[in-house]
Amino acid sequence: MKLDFTLIAEGLPGAEGPVFDLKGRFFMVVPDRGLVVRVTDEGEVSTWADTGGIPAGLQCDRENNLWLADMKLGILRLSPRGEIEPMVTEFDGAPIRGCNDLYFDSKGNLYFTAPAGSSAEKPVGEVFCRRADGEVVRLDEGYQFCNGISVTADDHTLIVAETRTKSLWAFDILTPGVVAHKRLWAKLPGDHNGGPDGVDFDEAGNLLSTNIGASAIEVFAPDGSWLQSIETPFARPSNVHFGGPDGRWVYVTEHTNNALWKFHWVRRGQPQYCQR
Repeated sequence: MKLDFTLIAEGLPGAEGPVFDLKGRFFMVVPDRGLVVRVTDEGEVSTWADTGGIPAGLQCDRENNLWLADMKLGILRLSPRGEIEPMVTEFDGAPIRGCNDLYFDSKGNLYFTAPAGSSAEKPVGEVFCRRADGEVVRLDEGYQFCNGISVTADDHTLIVAETRTKSLWAFDILTPGVVAHKRLWAKLPGDHNGGPDGVDFDEAGNLLSTNIGASAIEVFAPDGSWLQSIETPFARPSNVHFGGPDGRWVYVTEHTNNALWKFHWVRRGQPQYCQR
């Protein structure tokens, strides 16, 4: 499937973590520079915060704070004034493995991946939940590189992307921070070196998953069946996020040109926690 992609900004090393705040402002991270930046649709880029770490993913809460997954520092909270507060730095008395991506359910429970140091030879990637009351629980472990993460609109299903195996794993969410029935939900097509990175649902429950290395964004039905590929004008799409005036624009970060693009989708994105 071919769609028109519009280039917004480039020269953003390691471009990841696209998100809109409650004021409609767009933010993303530049991991190679340790920065959270604001980007306008005209391509103007300004520094919002310097974490001193390796920021990788962003989400927004109902108080308009940005929550940040940092591969060096853990989970951080960034106030509307740009102040940084550590929220999760350790688990079971040890520094938490570098955090990559994160997603709020509709009640403010934060699910996140922690893949630092993992590989095919050393599958030590972990998945966590920081409950709304602040308690942190480990949900699963043993990933070659767990990456993107999302929760369905009804809070019933958790999806975890494992890049190196081209897998999307699903769990039933029994209660916040308690999951069961792990299963292979989908496999991404292609024999390239890469796989799923960032993921996001549209309002019909279809999942859009970047397929890094394949020049594509894959679309899956709510049951995990593959629907189609959206061709991208770059080889390494990293993250996707819905937004824009009608909620149907998909903002895409990518690692080929270290850039930010957008395209128009057939329907709106699934409402985020901050929008409910």
